[in-house]
Amino acid sequence: MPLFYGCFKKIKHMRSPKGFPSVSVSFRTPRQYKRTAGHFISCKMKTSVWYESVLQRDFMYWLEFDPDVVSYTTSTKPLKYYNKGKEELYYPDFQVIRHQKKQVVDLKFQKTIKSKKYRQLYPLLYDVCRDAEWEYTVLTELQVKQEPTISNIKLLYRYAREDFSQNIRKNVLFKLLFYSFVEINLKESINPDSQITAVSSKPSWKVLFNA
Repeated sequence: MPLFYGCFKKIKHMRSPKGFPSVSVSFRTPRQYKRTAGHFISCKMKTSVWYESVLQRDFMYWLEFDPDVVSYTTSTKPLKYYNKGKEELYYPDFQVIRHQKKQVVDLKFQKTIKSKKYRQLYPLLYDVCRDAEWEYTVLTELQVKQEPTISNIKLLYRYAREDFSQNIRKNVLFKLLFYSFVEINLKESINPDSQITAVSSKPSWKVLFNA
């Protein structure tokens, strides 16, 4: 069950622009903080992933684009730690499986991680994850919302689910070949098994934007 289930107030449905991989709703919590939640469509895992903030949603773009990431989830298992002898449970934002390691990732705003509460909490969570052979990482909006990188990833991700089986996709690929964005061996017949042999290091992007 989502964390904010039952707390929705003045819900505003937001239609996802064509090609964007998420459907969101905006709402206000009992303390009147505006939040955004929804489902992100993952190409990597071929499923939808629930998010409860814009920061979580934007981090998913990074995870989708990172070839080292195998899978990820926001339905995380709680971390059990002890505070002054009392057992506590903490639910992190993400659990990420990479090729060589497993990560627990928390997303916080800069002002939050500077608070006394979280300065005391993070070392405890770090130790819990280390003992379980997970890497504990904290990221802020400064890393997640880096520009222009995040905007570029979002732009490319709009096309990640395009179906290359359609003829129009074949035309686009042939245009890339013609303008030497990618190269194949032209001494062999072009067919579905043709291999890309090189990628241009200095392509003229104006061709793609019809500039």
